[in-house]
Amino acid sequence: MMMRSASLEAQSAVAYSVRGYSMGAIRDGWWAFTNGLKGKPNDDLIDELCIARIKSARTLLRFLRKGRKPRTWDLVSVNGDPLLDQELEWAERVVWLEPHRVTHTEIDALDRLGTAE
Repeated sequence: MMMRSASLEAQSAVAYSVRGYSMGAIRDGWWAFTNGLKGKPNDDLIDELCIARIKSARTLLRFLRKGRKPRTWDLVSVNGDPLLDQELEWAERVVWLEPHRVTHTEIDALDRLGTAE
């Protein structure tokens, strides 16, 4: 599931546009909001729905679980295979999901912001 982000200037919150269908009921075009902290993952995020950036520079919406190797995490989707033993640059809990159908105008605007997979 590819993610795109847009910062909300009035608050520290960040909105990520969900791209893809690997998270079951969370559909393509929905918005996932976080607090914008982008901290190192910790045990408080185990089994939580998070936005996580893995070392390969992909930003994903997944549930987090502890990996088997030190300082690694498993990223679990609903419909796809888990990404196991991933090193994460940062992760943060999703605090709000907003159903939304992306319009072509919004897709063009998001493309101008830059993308993250």
